[in-house]
Amino acid sequence: MKVLLVQPPTHSSLGLQAFMLPEPLGLETIGASLRLDHEVRLLDMRLEPGLRQELKSFKPDAVGVSACFTADAYSVYRVLEMVKEYNPGTFTFVGGQHATMAHRDFFGRADAVVLGEGEVTSQELLRCWEKGRPLDEVAGLAFRRGDQWVQTAPRPLIENLDETPLPARSLSWRYFPHYFIGTRCPCASLETSRGCPYRCSFCVVWRFYRQTYRSRSPQRVLQELRQIKSQDVFFTDDNALAQPSRMEKLHQLIREAGLRKRYLMQLRADSIVRYRDLLAKWREIGLETVFVGFESITQRGLDELNKRLQVKYVEEAINTLRQLGIAVMGSFIIKPEFGKEDFALLKRFVKRMKLPMPVFSILTPLPGSVLYEEKSQSGEITSRNYELYDLLHSVLPTRLKLRQFYREFLSLNLSSYMGYATPMGFIKRLSMGKVGIFFKQAWIMLRLIRENHPGALARHHQLAPGELSAKRFPSK
Repeated sequence: MKVLLVQPPTHSSLGLQAFMLPEPLGLETIGASLRLDHEVRLLDMRLEPGLRQELKSFKPDAVGVSACFTADAYSVYRVLEMVKEYNPGTFTFVGGQHATMAHRDFFGRADAVVLGEGEVTSQELLRCWEKGRPLDEVAGLAFRRGDQWVQTAPRPLIENLDETPLPARSLSWRYFPHYFIGTRCPCASLETSRGCPYRCSFCVVWRFYRQTYRSRSPQRVLQELRQIKSQDVFFTDDNALAQPSRMEKLHQLIREAGLRKRYLMQLRADSIVRYRDLLAKWREIGLETVFVGFESITQRGLDELNKRLQVKYVEEAINTLRQLGIAVMGSFIIKPEFGKEDFALLKRFVKRMKLPMPVFSILTPLPGSVLYEEKSQSGEITSRNYELYDLLHSVLPTRLKLRQFYREFLSLNLSSYMGYATPMGFIKRLSMGKVGIFFKQAWIMLRLIRENHPGALARHHQLAPGELSAKRFPSK
């Protein structure tokens, strides 16, 4: 059977998309499972919009679509519509975090939704559909039966992640030169664990993995690293140092193997401070950049997000990384109740700490998060238009008038990059051998001014759901 896996287009090139375009690791892993029994292709519509051409040339029997991000939901809907327009008999299924947390959104749109981890479920799903057997036999599914939306028994999580297949990176090889993290391009992605031991109120990850944390063995990770051709590798784990002893062993194996690559990791601020010596060892074998979700620079802000982090670790982590010669990409959450003084405080902090590539995200109640449940119950959510759930818009009441809130948000971004995206900034980066960072900062600044100025962000609230996503699809 022919199976087409689709990574949908995003409706915006800003937000986190401005800082990273990772390879579709989830689809590559699903593809590795399905290739055992089927002919599989992968289409990344973030880079290649030709869905109709792919349908005509490949003629798939089934199409699977990634639905990880809430803001991309309408793009997923449109992909599913186009598949059925081409051939109503093509079987469609979706999976990912948003699909799992809000599976009823796909009633009448997809034939089935894979809930949670998809390696085994996708295999069994297509096997049952191909043989005409009832989908009830497959655990971890939601599917349509007549006018009813049926949910089967939950599928147990995979106990031993070493048993999952290595991602079929050959499926997306033609796109690989365009995948980037920060200024690293091309950059491969590597998953060494799933889940998170923390319970941040805004995060969906720990709920998607049912409050568990599981990891792959250092030996299995090394095996995959040997197969990755890229020099730059991004560890997708939410906190790569959740198990320090495991990372100590992996460091030892990489060093003994003489494997030289440049690594990027996601870490918590307190882990950076506590395991400084271990990070120093990783720096010796190629760790160059760390992405840190600082979220807030006040203890009250961290506590309100249930971050379980002492604010002292924010500055300590930045200083520790700087002393080790490791670049830092810091992420901060902008809360809707921010006033001018809050924006000014964060602006001064970023300038004082000399953060080269800060990421600012507006607090968003994503479906499946504790925050979403709380704000839904209180009736505070102002819009159900998923395109506004891109971390660039506020769907909660703002303390400032909306346009003024966006004006302060834009000012924060521009002030953080203006010092670098100037001729003097270029000369400084040139002397440091980091010209790529200059161009990335300049590009982000120009796009913010042109496409996401306060007036544009405010007007987006008046658009119909899916109107922004429609621009990403060809008219014919």
